[in-house]
Amino acid sequence: MNVFTATGRLGRDAEVRVTQSGTTVANLAIAVDAGYGDNKKTLWVRGALFGKRAEGGLVQYLTKGQQVAVSGELSMSSFQKQDGTPGQSLDMRITEIDLIGGSGQQQGQQGSYQPQQPAQQNQQRPRQNNSYQQAQNGNYTPPQSQPQQQRGAPPPGGFDDFDDEIPF
Repeated sequence: MNVFTATGRLGRDAEVRVTQSGTTVANLAIAVDAGYGDNKKTLWVRGALFGKRAEGGLVQYLTKGQQVAVSGELSMSSFQKQDGTPGQSLDMRITEIDLIGGSGQQQGQQGSYQPQQPAQQNQQRPRQNNSYQQAQNGNYTPPQSQPQQQRGAPPPGGFDDFDDEIPF
């Protein structure tokens, strides 16, 4: 099976069209960084979303500069450039697409999507002693507890667990 996954930015807004058979297609140009240091290059992948994904509300977010992760079937096609020389392109039939944050043009605006950060593993996780409350709408309400001590302050009781001396 031929599956290719890449992360990149859209080079232009999605172009939506309908084929003669009635299938909706959204064409994308995805800039993918390859290499590192002085050998860094940009590879352009021509992507196509078909059917319901191309028809739905997702397309309005597929704008120039938007960072995306795509997976799908990769192929290579040949074409003739404007100057008459032969060229090749990477084409992808996109089966999965994820938006990875705001577009390069929208950063700093309030309307851009920011995923919620999970609570820190050890500090804000509620204890599993079934002392939680659940509202009628199904939302979780953590139990009321005393405010957590700020970092840097010594623990209560005057005990300081930081030891300056290293045993080796």
